[in-house]
Amino acid sequence: MSNFTLQALVLGFSFAGLVCNSFEYLTGRPANFGLMFAKGVTLMVCMPLLVFSAPYILTRNAYRACAVYGPRHISVLLVCITAMIWSIMCGRVMMFFLMTA
Repeated sequence: MSNFTLQALVLGFSFAGLVCNSFEYLTGRPANFGLMFAKGVTLMVCMPLLVFSAPYILTRNAYRACAVYGPRHISVLLVCITAMIWSIMCGRVMMFFLMTA
């Protein structure tokens, strides 16, 4: 893993946590994938929020599922890999915007 990819991973996951916690602070409820079923303008606002906060939501849900159902190692591994790849993609988008600004 190159240094650029590691930076993108860290930036993507950090930004996901920032967006998710900011949403929870402003609305008083945690962000989850149920926001995809909103209607109208709310959906237009929630989709970018979900795209950038998905790695944090996936990891949080996997952690909660382990506490309730017990650790299922393959499921946790697949969720972590998905969250890492998604974090890298979001981090690269963020780095692109930071470099061009």
